[in-house]
Amino acid sequence: MIDHTMPSVRRVPVGAKFARLVTSAACGAALLASAAPAQSAKPAAPATTTVATPVATAAPAAAKSVADTRKEAMASLDARYVCGPAAADEFGLRIVWQTEPLVTRDAVLQIVNASPDSVWFGDSSGSIVRLRRDNGETVWRSSTFQGIERMLALEYLPTERNDNVYVVTELGSVIMDAATGNLLKRTRFSQLPSNVPAIYGQTMIYGTNTGLASWFLYATGYNWRATTLGGHVVAPVTVTGDIAIVGSTNGTVLAMDAPSAGIRWSRKLSAGVETPIAADSQACYVASHDQSLWAFDQMRGRVLWQYFTQTSLRNPPVRIADGLYLQIPGEGLVSFTPLPNNKPDGEVLWKSKAPGNIIGRMDTNVMAWDRATHTLSAVDVGNGRIVHQVVLPKVESIQFFPMIDGDVFIAAKDGTVERLESLTRKPRNTGGDVQNAEPTSARTTIVAPAVGGASSKRPG
Repeated sequence: MIDHTMPSVRRVPVGAKFARLVTSAACGAALLASAAPAQSAKPAAPATTTVATPVATAAPAAAKSVADTRKEAMASLDARYVCGPAAADEFGLRIVWQTEPLVTRDAVLQIVNASPDSVWFGDSSGSIVRLRRDNGETVWRSSTFQGIERMLALEYLPTERNDNVYVVTELGSVIMDAATGNLLKRTRFSQLPSNVPAIYGQTMIYGTNTGLASWFLYATGYNWRATTLGGHVVAPVTVTGDIAIVGSTNGTVLAMDAPSAGIRWSRKLSAGVETPIAADSQACYVASHDQSLWAFDQMRGRVLWQYFTQTSLRNPPVRIADGLYLQIPGEGLVSFTPLPNNKPDGEVLWKSKAPGNIIGRMDTNVMAWDRATHTLSAVDVGNGRIVHQVVLPKVESIQFFPMIDGDVFIAAKDGTVERLESLTRKPRNTGGDVQNAEPTSARTTIVAPAVGGASSKRPG
């Protein structure tokens, strides 16, 4: 079941190959130039005409050849990569590595997650691959099931005693040894999750289609507690500090004590909530079908402000750095002041025509990804101007890890995974052992098509 030898990385040093192509073109140009004086040495022609004529005609031909070669080389590289060097350069990124397709036969990509030292891949057949983050090489490949269950999440959750990765499906959790890929244990949920679980300490907290928020002790497989909201819990639970916040299709917004599952406060809206709730240390932000973006005080649930729109809100609000962003139909990407002073209707900073939801921030730009059109946009945080915008037709999932000034991990439908990093960052060593590559203190972030305000607290 485990294959430690399967090659997965196509090591294509972009700069080196491109340099060889340009060098070849330059050599061709030099040969043309050297051939011209040889023709001018014929005794029948005057020296003044034979020297001047070849130089005047050969130089433009050589320049055109170099330009054409450069264009063809760039087109070849763009076709070879999920995100080619031309698109990467638009956003100030360089390609670090790209793998071969990782999906098994007749399967499709389901999850790609990054952790500090690894990249985790899962497909619809239940195949799991661990890659080295520094160079993209395969550590191991293993299988968890026959693809009957839909995979919801891949969680790398090391503790002092165990170094395990947890494959969360619709029915239960599969525990695997992170070092070898060996399957250690299968556990079953008493309440079936409807979405990606949030992590708090030793528990997974997730919503269900029966209107529950459920606590599951992932290390032991124990279904611990559940709290009732009613309706259906469609979006993931958001964990911020020691508070777990979730919404339901019946309009209930519930803030719970993450350690005990007790209720801290609840609000009842006039319509349902089906998107992840964004949060910071003081407030939570809820987009509802009642056409409003709500800001609630995190401690007591008091309404801080309400921004009313002309349509039902189905996109997730995103709280990142010092901004709050929401894609609103008919208005575009809207930037809000998270905690304005004496503004009960909220405070809009700008509106942008950039499509999609915010998935990260690079320098002074927030990055918006529209999965429907495969469009990635860099939007100025100060005024909403679209700085760069590129269509990436091969990209099925994209993740910034960390969300602010982090590396970019993208994947195609066939499971080809690519890592990009900022051009301003010094290239890292591509060798080394997995355990020594980077610290493992941070938790895996869920990518997928899901984006928004969900966050988690890793085990301590």
